[in-house]
Amino acid sequence: MTNDDVAKAYGSKSVHVEQLLGTEVAAADPDRNIIEPWAATVKGAILDVGSGTGRWTGHLATRGHDIEGLEPVEQLVDLARKNYPWIMFHRGSVNELADTDHRWAGLLAWYSVIHMGPEELPEALSVLRGVLQDDGTLLMSFFSGTTFMPFNHPVATAYLWPMDDMTFALETAGLSVVDQHWEPNAPHAHIIATATKH
Repeated sequence: MTNDDVAKAYGSKSVHVEQLLGTEVAAADPDRNIIEPWAATVKGAILDVGSGTGRWTGHLATRGHDIEGLEPVEQLVDLARKNYPWIMFHRGSVNELADTDHRWAGLLAWYSVIHMGPEELPEALSVLRGVLQDDGTLLMSFFSGTTFMPFNHPVATAYLWPMDDMTFALETAGLSVVDQHWEPNAPHAHIIATATKH
């Protein structure tokens, strides 16, 4: 699927994205134990890539972080702006970041590359590296497995990426993996990578 196809799928009236993703971060959300410590290490502005309903953008903003969101789906951008009117949310895709001269100290890509296959992901990672300050960090979550394969996601086709393959893709894009985690009995995985100097 193309980026436009994925955006249309998330924007479809038949997909209740607000219910699927939620608009707030629950106190007991286990992902807080990953995202909050990472954000605390970022020395500067953060971009939430694929910010969806804005829930993580809003959560980190309320914790004092300088953060803005980027989201390609118009309906989700509107929802995020409604729920978090004091935060800047931009409508756009990862690839459109290639046209900006802005650099961020941290990028949060929480399940925002899960619909990208081998043809799309390398370019997207290269673009993300390009908008990271040298020594800036990327926190990215994705679905992992022992072999690469597509699977049926509630909204659009998503992919399982073996950890070694994802690590290789990140390093090829100019990012050095400093932390990774995947439980083999579940598909959820995350990586923290640092932008190596050009």
